[in-house]
Amino acid sequence: MWRRPLAWGGIGGGIAGLVVLGLLLWFRATPAERGAAAQHSLTPLVAPGLAPARTSAGAGARAAIADIACWFAAPAGRSARCGILTVPERWDVAGSRPLHLRFVVFRGDAGGAADPVIYLAGGPGAPAQIDAASIGYWWDWIARAEWLRKRDLVVFDDRGVGLSEPAMNCRELADAAYRVYGEALSPDQDNRIWSSAAQRCRERLTASGIDLAGYNTGAIVEDVHSLIVQLGYRSWNLLATSYGTRVALRFVDRWRDGTRAVVLDSVYPPNVAAYVESGPAAAHVFAALFRECDEDKACHAAFPDIARRFEQVVRRAAVTPVRVELPDPRGGAPFVARLDDGRLIDALFYAFYDWRRIGELPAIIAALAASDTRPLAGLARAALQNYVSTAVSHGLFLSVECHDEFPFNRRAAVDQAATELPLYRNFALSSLALVACPSWPVGQASAEERRAAASAVPVLLLSGDLDPVTPPAWAKVAAKDLPHAIRLDFRGIGHGVLAAHACAGKIVGRFLADPARSPVDDCLLAVGPPHFQGVVPGG
Repeated sequence: MWRRPLAWGGIGGGIAGLVVLGLLLWFRATPAERGAAAQHSLTPLVAPGLAPARTSAGAGARAAIADIACWFAAPAGRSARCGILTVPERWDVAGSRPLHLRFVVFRGDAGGAADPVIYLAGGPGAPAQIDAASIGYWWDWIARAEWLRKRDLVVFDDRGVGLSEPAMNCRELADAAYRVYGEALSPDQDNRIWSSAAQRCRERLTASGIDLAGYNTGAIVEDVHSLIVQLGYRSWNLLATSYGTRVALRFVDRWRDGTRAVVLDSVYPPNVAAYVESGPAAAHVFAALFRECDEDKACHAAFPDIARRFEQVVRRAAVTPVRVELPDPRGGAPFVARLDDGRLIDALFYAFYDWRRIGELPAIIAALAASDTRPLAGLARAALQNYVSTAVSHGLFLSVECHDEFPFNRRAAVDQAATELPLYRNFALSSLALVACPSWPVGQASAEERRAAASAVPVLLLSGDLDPVTPPAWAKVAAKDLPHAIRLDFRGIGHGVLAAHACAGKIVGRFLADPARSPVDDCLLAVGPPHFQGVVPGG
């Protein structure tokens, strides 16, 4: 994803696997847990008969894995392999310092397929939920998904994220968020606060010895390849979500052999101008949602003229910020957020990360029109929590986005796109990367890394038609250079299709069973519009 360091982690058709900050706090390893890992001997285990992962430097950068005791208990009848992948911080620099990345191999049933599923998490900067407190989501999904039990599932935390090294949180951004959300400031004042906080975080991380130029999509792609090589797999499947789909596309474009099939959920191709398209994507999805409400008899009766009411609420917030009381994410006294037009749309935008909340939006907007802010509290807390949570790696988010995406979005084009949508202008220009990247110099991706990814591997692309984060149009862009692509749009769903509908899991199972055959299933007939709610409990 591209606006902020948030993405859903656990996935699973029809289960509560969607994890959105504000609805569930991601857990970072405790100091004791990290200490336990450090005590394990990191004896390199190189898979026999396979060459070490290829590196750009050609020498000095080697990868290895070490098995360690799992830091969690497996359910009865299931088993897992846990380990640490050692990789260089800079793949392009000989002798670069080592990083240690945690991984888990969830074992499939005996006699299952030999080709595993390699999961690529979103973000960038979102943990993969393999810590002891969150790993139950994976076990729950495996228990419900028969197709997944037929093969191993490999999950790992990216460099700089979760249980992996180094820790790249930005507490400076958390402090800034309390000011930005708690004070009635102008957009220019907000931007100066974000920029200053990002600069202080960058200086602190750099002073700690982190080479921020080593944290980008290219490096993560190298890490994925190294993990596969070191585990000894000859054939594998990729399952990627959100930002992870960009990693997957770059992976299959570079390495043509070994990948049997690819599933991309909420597609983020490397050849889009994400910041230019942010305002138009949001405007399109809100308009589509309001049309769905108008076409739904009950929703239209309860919330007539919902588009006009939305516009009125946003324009009113531009003059007088919306005050909403919400629980303090840090556990203090209730916090009063003050949301201007940009931040108000931003808070409402968070509903599109959670299919369960999309149907609540008309009721929330109607309540705001009546000056009742209580139903907004949950989404406003999610917006604030995104910056406050220590589980999110803001440092990796900015390093990736400032290297891979920001340099390729001309500021004049960003401003022009925002100006053409005045209602969404402040929202479109409030992306953290737009403000922070000038204070986060890490170079930029090559033209090769920005071109369309091409591959003859069978690819299944899933999109929600109400996804403003990675809009369905991006899946179309990606599919143009994938001759064996199958693209499916799901009505009434936002960001994260597998988490929202059991039919998506059934289709993925059919696809992995035989990538050469159409995975389309009659269950698609049951996919419909959002389930609109007439009343939303306060907060």
